[in-house]
Amino acid sequence: MADQNFNQVPGSAPMGGGEPQKNVDVRTMASDLNSIQSGGTPESYTPQTPAPAPTPATPQTPSTTPDNFNFEIPQVPTGMDQVAGNSAPQMPTSKKKGKGALIGLIAFIIVLALGAVGYFLIYPMFAVTKPPAEPVTTEQPVTMPTTTETTGTSAVVTTTGTSTNATSSSQTTTSSTATTTPQAPLAHTSLFATTDGSINSASPISGANLANLSLGTSKEPALVEVTFTDQNGNLIPFSTLMQSLLSMDLSNSGLIQAFDPASVSGFVYVDSSGARWLGFVAKLTATSSLVDEKASFAQIFEANTNLKNFFATDPGTEGAWKSGDAATSNRYVLFSKNGYGIDYGWKGDVLVIASSYDGYKAALQGLQ
Repeated sequence: MADQNFNQVPGSAPMGGGEPQKNVDVRTMASDLNSIQSGGTPESYTPQTPAPAPTPATPQTPSTTPDNFNFEIPQVPTGMDQVAGNSAPQMPTSKKKGKGALIGLIAFIIVLALGAVGYFLIYPMFAVTKPPAEPVTTEQPVTMPTTTETTGTSAVVTTTGTSTNATSSSQTTTSSTATTTPQAPLAHTSLFATTDGSINSASPISGANLANLSLGTSKEPALVEVTFTDQNGNLIPFSTLMQSLLSMDLSNSGLIQAFDPASVSGFVYVDSSGARWLGFVAKLTATSSLVDEKASFAQIFEANTNLKNFFATDPGTEGAWKSGDAATSNRYVLFSKNGYGIDYGWKGDVLVIASSYDGYKAALQGLQ
């Protein structure tokens, strides 16, 4: 085996025969180190000549023990680091580290370039542009014309005007606005100078309602004024009272706006026997024509067929209209039942209607 040949003493005959090796001085690393540590010069290693091994009488049986293949790294003697002129071998610097730093620097520069492109080129394309500030508008006071319309029980004020807004760019904008302002209820103006009492009614009345009214007086005869207002406190106009009592339509004759809504009222006349009789008074507006309105009213009123609604009971058949006393300037109609008739007339621009001739005369005398 190789190990056996290596361990043979120099100069001795090899195992198995052959010529003996020559005597050669051999220096080993171990001998040199020992010489240096002792302060001498290196000497050649002189191995001892072992005695020749006896020839075995019997052949040796190979060992069945398996060879030990555990390789151990040989340890370098400590003294090797102290040998003069010898230094530890330097490992070459890895080139991968420098190459990785270069790649990182290039990547950083690329990221910076992409960020700059996105911020200065792409971002402005999607950024929302802030709208410019609107110019300050200065409104100039404008005087607006006012138109007042009065219909029924409520007065409606319609205002239409044109406003001009001046801007810094000298642009003119014209707009029309309509504003409706509720007006306070009209205050009632009584046409009577003297009465025996005054009451309010929240709805129109007829002859059938007279017995339910609380007149607030027990005087006989007596004249009690009745003011008509709706649920909102607005005065009920004369045209509405006639429409409710007689189904008389004044809209086509122009009389619907001929009477002043503030100067309209009813009255109840109580005669000496305690019987109650219904009547009305109404004043024309200042712009109405007395002649025209008198003629229009006479035509419509005398043609009405519901005059019996003035009475609490059926007055019978209606007769023909006639002119009355010149002192009272009245027109009248009698019914078939005794004591039932309708009178109407004018005192100046004030119309008086009564279901009793005595009540008609009492109302004329009580007017201002």
